[in-house]
Amino acid sequence: MSNKFIKIKKSLWFLTIFSLFFAFFLMNYFTPYVADDYNYLSHKVFQSESSITGINSIYHSVLNYYLNWSGRILGHFLTTLFSLMPKYIFDLLNTFAYMGATYLIYAICNVKKKHNLSLYISIHALLWFCVPDYGQVMFWMCGSANYLWASLPVLLMIYVYRREAVYQGKVFTSVIWSVPFFVLGIVAGWAMENMSAGMLVIITLYLLYFYRRNHKVKISLICGYIGALIGFAMLVLAPGNAVRSDMDSGISGVFLFGVISYYFIMCIGIICGLWIILIMALKNKVVSDNDSKVVRDISLQSLIFAVAAIASAYCMLAASYSPERTWYIVCVYAVIAVGILYSDVSLNYSELFGKIIIVVVICVSVILLTQMADTMIYSREAFVQTNNRAAMIMKQKEEGVKDVSVPIITHAYPLRAKHDALTGLSDITADPSYWINSSVAAYYGVDSVTGY
Repeated sequence: MSNKFIKIKKSLWFLTIFSLFFAFFLMNYFTPYVADDYNYLSHKVFQSESSITGINSIYHSVLNYYLNWSGRILGHFLTTLFSLMPKYIFDLLNTFAYMGATYLIYAICNVKKKHNLSLYISIHALLWFCVPDYGQVMFWMCGSANYLWASLPVLLMIYVYRREAVYQGKVFTSVIWSVPFFVLGIVAGWAMENMSAGMLVIITLYLLYFYRRNHKVKISLICGYIGALIGFAMLVLAPGNAVRSDMDSGISGVFLFGVISYYFIMCIGIICGLWIILIMALKNKVVSDNDSKVVRDISLQSLIFAVAAIASAYCMLAASYSPERTWYIVCVYAVIAVGILYSDVSLNYSELFGKIIIVVVICVSVILLTQMADTMIYSREAFVQTNNRAAMIMKQKEEGVKDVSVPIITHAYPLRAKHDALTGLSDITADPSYWINSSVAAYYGVDSVTGY
């Protein structure tokens, strides 16, 4: 490989990372506070009139949330912290979180391999095109805390076991790793129901994988696994889950199974097709017994993540409903299953198949950047209207008006990508008693807000 080609490759890596970081920061920046965000912006202890003034009050808010609403205390804790900082700080941190999550996915797929730019771009593209309610997961403050940020410890935990499998026991050799892995396991297991359930499937299957290969399992990995089980137990056994389930009407199990199957086909169908193609491509590489063993091992590790994708989807049968944004982690596990195979398919860019891959990646990149620009424009439109509405509320408040009337967000720009945070979420309505109207009124310190 010539020095010129290496320099071009490094330049493309830098350009790709910079472009994605800049684009995601802008999409975050132009995303206004939406829906549940206003409940947190009032800086009240959960289900209390007490104000959040420090660490002690945050602890009480998290405890109230755990006892009366949900076991997902990581998301509640993070959202509470984010609500206390300036919006642009959250925008920057959230961009780093996205870049970190996608790099962890890439690292899990590409352990011990050379840099693979087409794989890295493909990961971003597959998540963009396949994750439903994308903006709610990536840009919405409440949503990103519960999904994007919660996935970071989960992905890091998975990376530990994947790295152990690839390096065959040559990493994490010190017993000192036991304590951080135990803590990481608790946090990852306590992240979110179908996210943590899928992770437990993955690390359980990896422990079986180690056993079948007479691979001595280190005490640090056992500690991580025990931590994950403890965290998951604390998540699903939270008293708040029972309180919340009594409030949910739910739907029949048969109907929910049909809904989950529908979403599985719509969200993961393309990824499943790619998985089958790549399995066939890997089998075509087999020319010796050693190749056959390698391909079987790669296919088996890919299958672990495919099983986790299925498990994380259908474990939602235990819930009363399956929100679209919960499919984020299903897509992540499916993308990793494909990425593991793709990273081991040798591409010769001078051959026809390699040239086709280059053309496809370039076309996908253009579509991806175009849809990101679309999302920026649409989000900025909502951003401007939200700021104008805030000014109107403050002006009426200064004039002594306590029951204010402000415009509902509308859009002149024709939405195409549907990747903004507002897609699928409610704005204020003409009913001042609607919960978002009440939250906005409490945030601005007025009696009521009516939308028109």
